Amino acid sequence: MQKIIWAFFASLFLVYGEVVELVDQADYKVKVKLPAQRIVVMQHHSLDILTQLGAQSKIVAVEKDWERNLGTYMRKVFPNIVNLPTPGDLKELNVEQVVKLKPDLVIVAPQMNKATIEVLKKLQIPVVVVSLRAEGRQLEAQNPILADADKAYYEGLTWAIQTLGKLSDTQARANALLDFVNESRAILSQNLKNIDENQRIRVFIANENQKTYGNDKYVGIQLLKAGAINVAANDIRGYKPYNFEQLVKYDPDVIIVQDRYKNVYDEILSNKKYKILKAVKNQKVLLAPYWTKPFGNPSSDSVALGELYFAYKFYPHLVSKELVENRVREFYKKFYQIEFDGSF
Repeated sequence: MQKIIWAFFASLFLVYGEVVELVDQADYKVKVKLPAQRIVVMQHHSLDILTQLGAQSKIVAVEKDWERNLGTYMRKVFPNIVNLPTPGDLKELNVEQVVKLKPDLVIVAPQMNKATIEVLKKLQIPVVVVSLRAEGRQLEAQNPILADADKAYYEGLTWAIQTLGKLSDTQARANALLDFVNESRAILSQNLKNIDENQRIRVFIANENQKTYGNDKYVGIQLLKAGAINVAANDIRGYKPYNFEQLVKYDPDVIIVQDRYKNVYDEILSNKKYKILKAVKNQKVLLAPYWTKPFGNPSSDSVALGELYFAYKFYPHLVSKELVENRVREFYKKFYQIEFDGSF
């Protein structure tokens, strides 16, 4: 299956000597000289994947919120990141600063200002948009409308891993990373194959600023693969605000909070109004470890590790803690090339 999918993605590439032409995840045609030796990375998932591919030495600048968007672990897996320029964020960048870096390639998020992308192109600087999902350009980057979210995110992640591997000349590592992702999915599929669809754990994702992930965001697929459902999927599309009355109506079995939003986790546990919720009563409010990444878009570790972790938390009799620990340690050793020292 993996070979068939990559054959499809490979058909998007036309190689002219040292130059490759590709169609990125916003449907832009881009020509890049290979391999790219100087890469500006303004999209945090791509930064993480390039680090997993061992391409840190080719990254010459990063988006300014990298630590908030990914986590402090990046200081360990990419020590030099603290010394790199930060010429912008997911939505905008300083063109003059980027030009001074003489990049071979700029990787941006789909939220990036389209006018800025056009300016860089006019300056003959290749720009590749990475969204981690297929189905092309969306009207709203944060609120996609997808025909098949499961397929879109799997194919989008596959494309991103393979393309970043090709652009950074780390194809062998990219293939190994994708193999690891697919192996985790196969383990989950086998272990959870007998779950009754009507008995799935009901989960709510609580983010900062009283926002949640609704339908057509990756975390909903992450929960499905882990044997659960996102209770907000029927009412909310994309990344939107919710109110307390909606949360009471959902009354989820489990509430998940990303580790970067610990203030949200603390508020749910300390504010008396939340005590009426089933998840709070049953002590099922989870502060998700940083390596699980229950985000709106997938990264390789959110699929390879996060889905397994949540399945373990929801169904410990089907997915063991030992299995999760072994997979996490193997992933960190193989791809980040450090010993895992986080928590489970």
